[in-house]
Amino acid sequence: MFTPFEELEYLADYLPEEGESILVARRDGELVCHPWRGDSLRDGIEDDELYGLLVQANERLNSLAALPLWGTGVAAFWILTAIYTLGKLSWTSWFLVPGVGLVALWACFLWIRRRQRRVFLRELRPRILAAIRRRGIGLHPLIAGIRQHSELRTLLDEFANVPEPSRPAAD
Repeated sequence: MFTPFEELEYLADYLPEEGESILVARRDGELVCHPWRGDSLRDGIEDDELYGLLVQANERLNSLAALPLWGTGVAAFWILTAIYTLGKLSWTSWFLVPGVGLVALWACFLWIRRRQRRVFLRELRPRILAAIRRRGIGLHPLIAGIRQHSELRTLLDEFANVPEPSRPAAD
């Protein structure tokens, strides 16, 4: 009778090829090997070129927020300055600042989302769909892979909030 270590050494002679995996379990006192295939995108995206494309798309979406943030900040400042100057108001009317600020933040958010949605639908989504089609990856496995990377959160939001591309009906 072999010890467990000797059994593992014996099983090591029959290990699968590079990139394949096995699961070793003990059944009735013996070590048994089973082929094992993990979810290919569950741990993330392993294709460097695809990952680079996704990171680039995500950064492009993130950069679209700069103009709305600066524009809204400057506009809110000048609107508040005009309200206080032209209305001859004092700091007893402090409640106007958060009121205008909240409206400005809401408008800024909508402006950012509109810009991101437009660039995503026109430029980024077609490139990404073509890339995954060439690699034989489905849209949902890609979304599952993106989900594992918190740095791709903006891109994940776009994929999650846009309906799937329509497919022609089967006859």
